[in-house]
Amino acid sequence: MAERIRTLPDAELEVMQAVWACAVPAKRAQIGAILDQTHPMAPTTLLTVLSRLADKGFLRIEKTGRSAEYRPLVAREDYLARQGRKFYDTLCGGESARVCRRAVRKRLNGGGAGGAARASAGGHAMSAAMALRLLFGVLCGGVLAWVVWDRSERELADRAGREEHERPRFLPFGGYYYLPMMMLLYPILGVIVGGAQMAVQLTLCALMRVFLELGVYYVLLMAVMPWLRRWVSARVCAMLWLLPDWIYVFVGRLDLPTDGKKLVLHAPGTLVYVLLAVWTVGAAGVMVWKIGSHLAFRRRILKNAVPVTDRQTLHVWEIELERAWIRKCKWKLVRSDAVTTPLSIGLYNRTTRIVLPMREYTQEELSLILRHEIIHISRGDPEAKLFLTFCTAMCWFNPLMWAAMRKSADDFELSCDESVLLDEPQPVRRQYAELLLQTAGDERGFTTCLSATAGALRYRLKNIMKPEKKRTGAILVGLTLFVLAMCSGYVALAYDAQPGTQRLFDGQDLNAVTVASVDPWNDPRGKDGTCMDEDALKDYLASLEPELYTEKLDEYASGEQRELTVMLETPQGRLSVRLLDQAVHVARLWGGPDFRTDSYYLRTPTDWAYLDTLIAPLPELCLVFPDGEMDRVLCNSPDPDGGGRNGQGSAGARGLAL
Repeated sequence: MAERIRTLPDAELEVMQAVWACAVPAKRAQIGAILDQTHPMAPTTLLTVLSRLADKGFLRIEKTGRSAEYRPLVAREDYLARQGRKFYDTLCGGESARVCRRAVRKRLNGGGAGGAARASAGGHAMSAAMALRLLFGVLCGGVLAWVVWDRSERELADRAGREEHERPRFLPFGGYYYLPMMMLLYPILGVIVGGAQMAVQLTLCALMRVFLELGVYYVLLMAVMPWLRRWVSARVCAMLWLLPDWIYVFVGRLDLPTDGKKLVLHAPGTLVYVLLAVWTVGAAGVMVWKIGSHLAFRRRILKNAVPVTDRQTLHVWEIELERAWIRKCKWKLVRSDAVTTPLSIGLYNRTTRIVLPMREYTQEELSLILRHEIIHISRGDPEAKLFLTFCTAMCWFNPLMWAAMRKSADDFELSCDESVLLDEPQPVRRQYAELLLQTAGDERGFTTCLSATAGALRYRLKNIMKPEKKRTGAILVGLTLFVLAMCSGYVALAYDAQPGTQRLFDGQDLNAVTVASVDPWNDPRGKDGTCMDEDALKDYLASLEPELYTEKLDEYASGEQRELTVMLETPQGRLSVRLLDQAVHVARLWGGPDFRTDSYYLRTPTDWAYLDTLIAPLPELCLVFPDGEMDRVLCNSPDPDGGGRNGQGSAGARGLAL
């Protein structure tokens, strides 16, 4: 019974002291007479306090007629012994030698430099992360600008040169598969590591970090593209459509915290799950539709295709491959009666086919046609169209994304026209323009063809016949990538808010939960504290409404941020609840060493002012050393050397006196 004796408030303790002073059983009049000497109390108030003491198990009320008698169930000696033990535990953790050893070690090692270091390091954590992000963005932007300039110089190299080259003249703008692989990989890893909930969180995180920015970027790019086409090369205009594939470099690991303030959107959990299911079905449907239509179109045009065997065409083919610095070619040249314009189809070298219609071309026309398709394939334009289809599928609900995808195809053709006609005289340009007018568009799936759409034909003919001197655009590409790097990852989603009784305590009865300890950090009143009202603290934790969050939350306080760790004893085992300004971390320690910490976002910041009324700072213990100097240490502080509650140890060569 003594271990379950609760601490009484002052008013109830005064009444209980009066009960102990009376003969057993005590009458209300006797208790009131004793209280009148020290703490006068109204009869109704006295009856209320006596009823509360009975509810808490300190008294038993016995009715005798119309009067009542009060018998104490807790002896005065037991109560004082229990409170003395609690005070001793609070003051010194039950072991004064441990506190003294800590004070001596603090004196010998220079005091609390470690805590100051932690605070200093935390204070600069965010600024250091932002500086690293800034540096990385500048570095990647500079590297990409150099790549653009180098490839422009490479394409302008002497066409007649006969020297050997290890790489083709025309190279892809990017990898095209990095961002799709990241989007597919993280949900799979989430299911393996943390189940369906983690997979959902990682998927939402990728959507908020990447595809929200991607949709805005494409809409803005579509708006400024007419202006860009007048001032920078068509190669750079095409490359700008593919820059989002580089975002994966700056997104980083989705399971790590990001730096900087965020715009947090809030939504009910049911709405989020329904919209996510609709989005998944839509995205998968778009991809299946696009890939299916591509495969059906490929099968139709290659069903009756025959390899090209005439020497004239093969001779022109070999000349154009040599001009493109391609030594080993796995592409196949075929003719098909199912196409009306030359095109190339295939996403891999072994499956790529350049398809010519069943008609005769002059040697000059064949040279321009084959050069056009070789440049498309060398740059990876079919893969680029697959990447843009993937981006459209991710943002299928945005009609502007569909318009942007159609616009991007025009820029790929303009870029190819520009490279085909580099340093060509006006007669060749006129012949190329006539060739475009003679061919009808028949482009489907991830194919590239000579004349795809009539909408872009007017602008293509203008650029062909009246080319203007334009800037390389390398700096523009670098700056655009830098802006993408600095803008990604600043929108987050908090959803599925639930009361703390369910999310923190798993529906357990709060009356069966006790507060074992509290550990504040960055409390301006002191380093350690003790809970003065366990019921109020439990009620506050139960009143929180933690939300699932798409981002990884900081696990520990940094800078001036405060932190409070509450250890609770529950019927299921020990529970750790760590509060930060707008986050709460819950660890259920009854699962053994393999326990997992669940993190939640708090829409309403932690009420530190209210918590300060529930948690009081611990008193300091003054230690006087033989040299006459004094040191102050907080009581109930953990033993740095890991000694247990019953551990033994001496203060060392330097003695101490209390």
